[in-house]
Amino acid sequence: MLNRLFTLSVVFTLFISSITASHKVYLIHGYGGIGKKFKKIESALERKGYSCEIFEYQSISEDIDTISKHLSKKITSENFDTVSFVTHSMGALIVRSLYQYIDSTAFFPVINRFVMIAPPNQGLSVADFCSQFFILRKICGPNINNLTTNPISGASRYPIPTCQVGLINGISVYKNGYNIFLEGNNDGVIPVEKSKLGIESDVAYVISSHGTLVKNEKVVKMAVNFLVKGKFEKI
Repeated sequence: MLNRLFTLSVVFTLFISSITASHKVYLIHGYGGIGKKFKKIESALERKGYSCEIFEYQSISEDIDTISKHLSKKITSENFDTVSFVTHSMGALIVRSLYQYIDSTAFFPVINRFVMIAPPNQGLSVADFCSQFFILRKICGPNINNLTTNPISGASRYPIPTCQVGLINGISVYKNGYNIFLEGNNDGVIPVEKSKLGIESDVAYVISSHGTLVKNEKVVKMAVNFLVKGKFEKI
């Protein structure tokens, strides 16, 4: 009888914990971007009952690792049980950089799902060009080096996420994309094949340029679907 009561007590405790477990979604803009671009996604998530926040930072004056340290401290201090991320462009590298600090943190919530919108995961050729010149490095700030294709110092050096990842790419109706100087279809900034990590559980393509992707209605619905169900359910 006592064993049965103990078992019931454990089951009830686990059930209550699952109901009350807290979760937060962080929305992170890209290089030179502004947080208000995420307003549509933020509103859509709030309608689904999610707690979410647009994380603002100085993308030109602060380097990716410094930004991710700030984000790590913020997440740890807020004490949620699980977190998820929706990022645009360089925002994905900030989340990838975040993984460097998880093991050294006394408490860090479980990362549940991660939606990357047009991420420069393998670096950008335009960053390679700009990083060659002192004056452009000064104007563009420290992240111009972090966005290069250099395997040691560029975008590919950041840790690979261990959570469930969804990838949304912008494409053109034309096979050469919005920018004919980039290899393959692209959104004008990110070539489709240069955005992939190889660990994505779902990948979607939306006809849209890089700067307008986050506000695209299809992208908004897909991002919400992935956080809710773990798949995009393409529109």
